[in-house]
Amino acid sequence: MDSLAGYVASGCGAIIVGYLSQFLLPRIKISYWLPSNFLYTMPINAAGNAAQPGQPPAPQLSAPQTPGQPAPPATFLIQTNSLTIQNFGRKAATWVEIVHRVRPDFFQLYPSLNYTEITTPSGEHIIRIESLAHKEYVTLQLLSYVRQPELLYIRSEAGHASQMPWMVVRKFPKWAYAAVQLLVLIGAGFSVYWLIKVAIFIFKELHSP
Repeated sequence: MDSLAGYVASGCGAIIVGYLSQFLLPRIKISYWLPSNFLYTMPINAAGNAAQPGQPPAPQLSAPQTPGQPAPPATFLIQTNSLTIQNFGRKAATWVEIVHRVRPDFFQLYPSLNYTEITTPSGEHIIRIESLAHKEYVTLQLLSYVRQPELLYIRSEAGHASQMPWMVVRKFPKWAYAAVQLLVLIGAGFSVYWLIKVAIFIFKELHSP
């Protein structure tokens, strides 16, 4: 009976160790967030061109219009978007794909990384980044003047990336973070101490004559 219990315990231990080992192995974990987007209203001068940066737009000259014909636009829109991707896993990710419904009007990666572009038969545009190392990140800067970018998904060999919520927070000095970590360690130490005390008390109560 003891040998059977030993076999069962060994089997259960092997299963538990095998299950926990998958969390200890290096993995890929891609997350992304959208830091900013802004819509600019750009004026058009009398010649029909965009006004120069830092200069006020030229006054619009009144021109004869055909009755019923709409007036020409005095402004045009430009939108900027940012998309930041980071590998939080301990394993490097190869060929991270950023998929938009159509190709963005203009985009640029910062910092610069090797990438390729692919257009699928159904028209989706894919930006394939060659690799993202452990904790490495990249920001995709987008400039739109014809159509807004429509992000479909981001994926790697480990599957689809998850969008990470974020917010701007105040940055405290290093001593404040060190004090918080010290308090957390002290609290964890007290918790472990009392758990051991309770376990010893229960063990003595169960095995007392």
